[in-house]
Amino acid sequence: MSNNDGRFGIPGVPFPVGVEYYRAPVPKPELWDEDFARIRAGGMRVIRTFNYWNHLEPRPGLYETDDIDLLFDLAHKHDLRVWLDLPLATHGACPEWLTREHPDMRVVSYRGHVSLTGASPAYPQGSQIHCYDHPAWREYGENLLRYMIGRYKDHPALLVWGLWDGIALSAAWSKTSDGLPCYCPSTLARYDAWLRERFTLDELNARVHRRYRRWEDVQPPRSNQNVVEMLLYKQFHYENLAGHLQWVMDVANDVDPVHEKRSHGAWYPRPQDTVCAPVADSWGMSMSSNNLLTSEDPYKLSERAFGYDWSRSIGKNNRWWNEEIYSGMSRGGVTWRKQSAPEEPTMLLWMCLASGGAGAMYWQYRPEYFSFESPGYNLIALDGEPTARWRATSEALCQMAGMEEHLPLRCDTADVAVVYHGESQELFSYNDEDDRYLDDVRGVHRTLWANGIPVDIVSPGMDWSPYRLIYLTNAAMMTDELRRRIEQTLSDNPDVQLVADGSFGLYSADGQSSYGPPEGFSERFGVRVADFNAITEGDIDAGRNVLQAGDGTIPISTPCGYAVLEPKNGATAIASLDGETVAVRSPDGRFTWWGLSLSAGFGNAGHPDLVLPPVRTAGIEAPLAIDGSGVVPVVRGSANGGDVAFLFNLERSDANVTVRPHRPVGSARNLLAKADLPLRDGGFEISIPAWKHAVVHLA
Repeated sequence: MSNNDGRFGIPGVPFPVGVEYYRAPVPKPELWDEDFARIRAGGMRVIRTFNYWNHLEPRPGLYETDDIDLLFDLAHKHDLRVWLDLPLATHGACPEWLTREHPDMRVVSYRGHVSLTGASPAYPQGSQIHCYDHPAWREYGENLLRYMIGRYKDHPALLVWGLWDGIALSAAWSKTSDGLPCYCPSTLARYDAWLRERFTLDELNARVHRRYRRWEDVQPPRSNQNVVEMLLYKQFHYENLAGHLQWVMDVANDVDPVHEKRSHGAWYPRPQDTVCAPVADSWGMSMSSNNLLTSEDPYKLSERAFGYDWSRSIGKNNRWWNEEIYSGMSRGGVTWRKQSAPEEPTMLLWMCLASGGAGAMYWQYRPEYFSFESPGYNLIALDGEPTARWRATSEALCQMAGMEEHLPLRCDTADVAVVYHGESQELFSYNDEDDRYLDDVRGVHRTLWANGIPVDIVSPGMDWSPYRLIYLTNAAMMTDELRRRIEQTLSDNPDVQLVADGSFGLYSADGQSSYGPPEGFSERFGVRVADFNAITEGDIDAGRNVLQAGDGTIPISTPCGYAVLEPKNGATAIASLDGETVAVRSPDGRFTWWGLSLSAGFGNAGHPDLVLPPVRTAGIEAPLAIDGSGVVPVVRGSANGGDVAFLFNLERSDANVTVRPHRPVGSARNLLAKADLPLRDGGFEISIPAWKHAVVHLA
């Protein structure tokens, strides 16, 4: 997998790093020249400016951009490039005159509440209350895009257009929406047209199990408890959202076909990502940094690694950025939370490089000043003087500059894949279990990552043929696409092994509970679901929590539910819990289903005795063997030949380990210390300070 699109980036800078600087009207312009000099001297190459629509266009067709002109010119003076965000949606209000002239443009909640002007720390000058489905959004939004892109497209400092920050449904940030989509007249009209394009009335009745006799009676669902219809309504919204993003990209490309155009999501997967990410030139995420290494569980950093692997998988041509490493505590305000240790955002930066990122951006340089994001996310103190986080970042950038001959890194396709299934996450969210789905998927990934097993995150829409082992974690809803992908993989790849866990196939493609789970595969895999049960705190206290797996036992440490399974047609029971079968292997040995999550019963971390045995059975080995504890290895291909091994120490104490590469190597050079490491018995010894990392070139 290559993350490097030759059309984009800064020539000669294989991994540009920058920082968000100006979110109008702060910081004040008289600080910019000195700040830009320090930013460039610290090794950064990019500054980002985030501009609210209502600030840019206070009257129809009147664009006030003197501040942006100054920012571009000063950036060029200091050899910095500009990342310019133009948020028509999600963050920030449209101009007040626009909703005044078009009051029906406001988002309407599922209860019929019309959104009124609001604010948040991220957009103190007004929150987004307008719906993208109203024709005025495109009419006036296109005018703004064409003006701004036309004004700066030829400026030598321009690097990136940020065209949709945190892409989300128009009602996502409304306090009255409860997470449900918009129900304004424009949206309902688009949904009606969408349905009529896809269904006759009889076909729609069959799809949603209704008895409508007139199209006029068809209404969108207004509760997640209407599972079948809400899944259809959300499908419309996600496709509609991707269509709006495509329109934004088309307008921008019409004016400027040269520069990179981006959008991003969250640091965790969301169902709309799979349809939105391919539309942009590159993808990415934002993420907080505070209290990660300093927490009781520093290995939760694996959640960030999951976000990186996911973004690499879905980004067009595998191109992605870490768009927002929060530079400090999330959130700030008049009372404060634990501030990020300098090593926390720095380690996220190195992990981004190791995961094949095209570059990284910090959020932000100075404090926000204008809202309660200040103090908090900043690299520089309120008075403009450096913090320990700034000094640590500058040191990291100097180190990265010293290894540019090895960049860009090559992220080879892994042998192991973990399946992310947006429709199953959607289904979980209707039962207020969105976190449960994500924790289970990330829990399996965490154990593979922590043990140095390269892993890709895939969706059913991607090619599974390269993989020898595939984890289907909580793939609850057997959509047609997922079913076809499983069948094709089993048919075309005779050596592949599938490991499912949790709620595999318990729901059919339309969201109903299956009449014969796992939906479509009960006979083929030789298993039926006999019942459901759970391990409670009382069971754990009483010792009724012991999983019998093969010849061993594994105690379940946290409450969790499980499906009681029954093998048939020659399948084999391979695990039990309190006398009930909870895991079955198919007669051909290619499919295993654990009726419990591999993570939920073990503190949301995939239990090594459950996750790793299939890796060994498939004949897959980690590129590096680590003798010692606390070090997470990530191995990538070097542009200069050989491999680059990143060794992350997540512990509070120094790590002294012996590292043995799986393949023979002739040399090992510590790139940060600029020293060769003696090889003994095919490996080398290295000491890594607490919360630090080593980078070793293996040739």
